[in-house]
Amino acid sequence: MEIRTSPAPQCCVCGRAGLVVYEGLSDRAHFIPGSWRHLRCTECNLVWLDPQPIPEDLSLCYSDSYYTHVHGESDAVSLGRSPLMRMLRGSVLSGKYGYHQFRPAFPLSDMAGRLLAVIPGIESRATYSWNNALAPWRSGGSVLDIGCGSGRYLRTMHALGWKVSGVEPDTRAANLARDRAGADVFIGVIGSVQLPPRSFDAVVSMHAIEHDSDPRRFLTRAAECLRPGGFLYIPTPNYNSLARRVFGRDWYAHDPPRHLTLFTPASLERLARQTGLLRSIQVRAISRRSRREAEHVYALKQTGSFHGDLRPTIPSTLAITLFSLVEKVGNSLLPIGEELELTAEAL
Repeated sequence: MEIRTSPAPQCCVCGRAGLVVYEGLSDRAHFIPGSWRHLRCTECNLVWLDPQPIPEDLSLCYSDSYYTHVHGESDAVSLGRSPLMRMLRGSVLSGKYGYHQFRPAFPLSDMAGRLLAVIPGIESRATYSWNNALAPWRSGGSVLDIGCGSGRYLRTMHALGWKVSGVEPDTRAANLARDRAGADVFIGVIGSVQLPPRSFDAVVSMHAIEHDSDPRRFLTRAAECLRPGGFLYIPTPNYNSLARRVFGRDWYAHDPPRHLTLFTPASLERLARQTGLLRSIQVRAISRRSRREAEHVYALKQTGSFHGDLRPTIPSTLAITLFSLVEKVGNSLLPIGEELELTAEAL
């Protein structure tokens, strides 16, 4: 299978030529053939893949084992099986995110929920592991997930009372999202599908912007879909992460030829401001997958594949644990976590 490509020597945001960061990158996750390099813009710090697959061949870059093709879980979303779990989840959802329809019937439950949400493990459990991606409640609100995959996020939001829609280029994944979340799914990418402007109260996109060759168009279209005051949430890999600095060309999130553009905190914030459609823009690094990042690298060393079966050894276990600890502690001082989170409101 040969992927047709086109040269991409210039930054798609500011038009400047890029400096070579890595050459001879290959796909060691799904083994799509080809040799790739990363260029970095000297003006805006955007990093991009060169050459890039032509649009007609992009689907060939995603094997059947890619995560959007996997069915995943289909259990019903609920507040919890035990009274304690229902009380905990309801307190956090109501106190921090405004889902007052789930507020437990005990005094000061909202205050208790806000305090509980400070504890990362509890907030993650209470928000079905979505944390900051969980849109603040709006009665009768509608949410759009760009790159919704099989609809895991939309299933949660539908269960919480939202009207749910998605954009997804993979027909198989889109059909799953329709069946499992009751979502209205547009087949295609954000740059080509026809979406009604200012028609959503929340737009999220879980690790999809890095798969787009024109991130400025991506962000602009996402912002255009939002009603005034609407919630935007976009996570993406952090090119300034400790993992990328330590593991270099073995960094899992290089992911050629699927990741077409990658961001530093500054380049992502700059791009969001350039849309002219957003306010309250915040970009922060998070460290929730640091251990998994290191495990991918050691699986690669042992098996030649990021997705190979890791055989734990004492040295590898100690190294993985140490890396995870250093990144988590370091990220409290500098933005070196493996992911960036962009949050904003629509003007």
